[in-house]
Amino acid sequence: MRRRVRTLVAALVVAVAATMASATPAQAATVDIPFGPLSIGDYCHSRYSSAWIGFYESGGLRCYTGSAGTTLQYVGSGDPYLACKHLTTDVVMSAFRGVSDALVCRVIR
Repeated sequence: MRRRVRTLVAALVVAVAATMASATPAQAATVDIPFGPLSIGDYCHSRYSSAWIGFYESGGLRCYTGSAGTTLQYVGSGDPYLACKHLTTDVVMSAFRGVSDALVCRVIR
C-alpha cells in the first residue's frame, strides 16, 4: 500500500512540474510612443530652467524658450534617448525623429 501511495505522489509531483514548465511567461511588446513639443519641453526644462518647448529637428533634440507672441530662442540641446528615459518609465530601446519633429520612443512593455 505504501508503495502505491509513493508512486501516486511521485506521479503527481512530476505532473505538477510538467505543467509549470509548459506555462508560457508573459510576452513583452515593443511599442512606439510619440511625444510632442510640450512633452519634449518638460525634458528640456529639467536641463535648462528657461526652456519650455522642444523639437527633434534634423540637428538633434533642441530646446527653446520665449513668451507669447515672440520668436522662440534656442537655449540648448538634449539627448533623445535621455529624453525618452525622462518621459516614460518603460524600458527604452531607442529614440528617433517622428512626424512634425516629434520624439518617438521605442519601448518594451
